[in-house]
Amino acid sequence: MKLKGKTAVITGAASGLGKATALKFAGEGIKNLTLVDLNPEGLEVTKLEVLAIEPGIKLLLQSADVAREDDVKAFIEETIEHFGALDILFNNAGIEGFSNPIEDMPFEAFSKTISINLFSVFLGMKYALGYMKQAGGGSIINTSSIGGLVALPNSIDYVATKHAVIGMTKNAAAEYGPYGIRTNAVCPGVVMTGLHKRVVTAQAQQAGEDPQILIERNKQSIPLKRYGEADEIADLVCYLASDESSYVNGVAIAVDGGYTVL
Repeated sequence: MKLKGKTAVITGAASGLGKATALKFAGEGIKNLTLVDLNPEGLEVTKLEVLAIEPGIKLLLQSADVAREDDVKAFIEETIEHFGALDILFNNAGIEGFSNPIEDMPFEAFSKTISINLFSVFLGMKYALGYMKQAGGGSIINTSSIGGLVALPNSIDYVATKHAVIGMTKNAAAEYGPYGIRTNAVCPGVVMTGLHKRVVTAQAQQAGEDPQILIERNKQSIPLKRYGEADEIADLVCYLASDESSYVNGVAIAVDGGYTVL
């Protein structure tokens, strides 16, 4: 029960890593949980699965655009008003970006990825940190990627944002560590979420290949020779959210089967 009695906000909670983390938090005793996503139907599904694990959890569902300041301010403030606490923020929502060489990358597409993947993290921290400072501490976990550690050709928008997430994480850790607030980043490798399926489909179409062939080739580029599971990323998020990681601050941890060591 690593998170017993705590209150958390998870963005991108309708699917993928956000949903897996919500379920993991439920199994670790979280008391109050705000689930945020643009997809209200998906949030309802996550809610039912969370309650199946722990019926006593108090839930707040928020349909919100994490790139809009008013939306982010609202779900952070509503969490604090509704539950009277905010101990953990998992800034997870984001998009995969657009698969194009730099010369063919539309500026509008680049701008969209920047706004969603960066504004969401900045705004989440902006509105959570003040409360956590007054409360005497907290834990913020930001979702970066292996694209925040190495190059991913034809994904300059995504790579730019995920490198920046790590930079913002370090800055927050340095600024707010003295107030007992730890800020860290997780850098998932290849996990077969809906996001990755869209990436593989786009890449396969560009190359004129069967997506399954590309998936198998991707596996061979990973030392463990397999994709990761969403639960494996959620395990790390849960560790960083808990007091078990009480001296971990300002780091970006790869969960990638060894991909970035090559």
